[in-house]
Amino acid sequence: MLDDFKKYLTASCGCPLNSRFLLTVSGGIDSVVMAALFQSAGLEFTFAHCNFNLRGAESDGDQLFVQQLAEKMEVLCHIRSFDTRQYALHNRISIQMAARDLRYAWFDELARENNYAFVATGHNKNDVVETMLLNLTRGAGLRGLMGIRPRVDRLIRPLLFATRQEIMQFAMANDLQWREDSSNASDKYHRNNIRHNVIPALETINPAFTKSAINTMGLLEQTGKLLDYFISGIPGLRTEKSGQVLIDMEMLKSIPAKEIVLFELLRNYGVNQPVIALILDSINAIPGKQFHTHSHTITRDRHHLIVTTRSVPDTAETTIDEDTALLIYPLHLVFRTIDDLSGFIIPHENNMAAIDAGKLTYPLTLRRWKKGDRFYPLGLRGSKKVSDFLINIKMPLPDKQDLWIIESGGNIVWLVNQRIDDRFKVTAGTRNILLITYNS
Repeated sequence: MLDDFKKYLTASCGCPLNSRFLLTVSGGIDSVVMAALFQSAGLEFTFAHCNFNLRGAESDGDQLFVQQLAEKMEVLCHIRSFDTRQYALHNRISIQMAARDLRYAWFDELARENNYAFVATGHNKNDVVETMLLNLTRGAGLRGLMGIRPRVDRLIRPLLFATRQEIMQFAMANDLQWREDSSNASDKYHRNNIRHNVIPALETINPAFTKSAINTMGLLEQTGKLLDYFISGIPGLRTEKSGQVLIDMEMLKSIPAKEIVLFELLRNYGVNQPVIALILDSINAIPGKQFHTHSHTITRDRHHLIVTTRSVPDTAETTIDEDTALLIYPLHLVFRTIDDLSGFIIPHENNMAAIDAGKLTYPLTLRRWKKGDRFYPLGLRGSKKVSDFLINIKMPLPDKQDLWIIESGGNIVWLVNQRIDDRFKVTAGTRNILLITYNS
């Protein structure tokens, strides 16, 4: 396994063996085996360990184990403790995403400050397949189905040549000790559910599923390179001017499989496949539609899609223009105007609001609710304080703190994902409907 490791490190990861490496060591079997291989290969390396403080004494035990392993190997060990839950709450992201953001930002900081050429993580061949399946469930494009790459800039994954079983065999043969993360046994995390249930089910159909999936991902990677070559060979399709990216819509219309081409053109600007479909739907509409991601605004102009960088302030208030079709930050909201009301059925799901568009005054405001807010809840008589309404529906405190409202002209239109205001409901006299969908 050592020879395979050194070959993969140099050939696939592109790392000279005389480089300085920062190893991200959790204490689990993958990172312990990775450290053992680096030591056996006689390479220069240092440890970095994150304590996310998510599992109490178990997290502290992992930290102590990694520190003792570093002492045994006689290498330096960087330790950083994070308040992961607070970071996730403040940034309105999942715990898993918060931990990912925190660790990679710190790894990059360590590498820059200490001149480490590469940062190594312990992902293995099975992780590649799990990531591909996870991305498939999220509606990923071609790139997401390629799995995990062996190297992205200074970040490397030198264990991708080995399966989880091969790593286990190496650890047992070399009498290595490691820590078991109890959360890995829980199926409440999507990756664990795929690992414990989905892949075993697929292996009953094809025992060599993992090998077949990896071969398919290799073909997809070649397809991606071919797509890049094709797109780069279309002069004028994508141009840059004054800090803006312009995509020629007439040229786009003439291209077969325009959806995947547009996704490739926009994938670095925070869009996903459902957003691409919305943008394509707007091509034949009146100019002016805008699509906002966390980092960019995409505007449907007369002849181009114009991509501009947007600066999103850390504020609890956002304006919504009449031409806004999609908002991703701070909430993921889709706006659709319905002019043909024949056959339209008013949705009863909490995450959808059918509003009489003629009663709205733009721009709308998206903000968090505050004490003193009043509205006229649909289906109830008279006005009511939002605080009293939330008490009546027995909303938990964390959910109350995370509640947003949309208002028009100072009047509440919708308690997002809860109840619309009776004054803005659809009636027999409604001519146009604004349908707002909240995606959690």
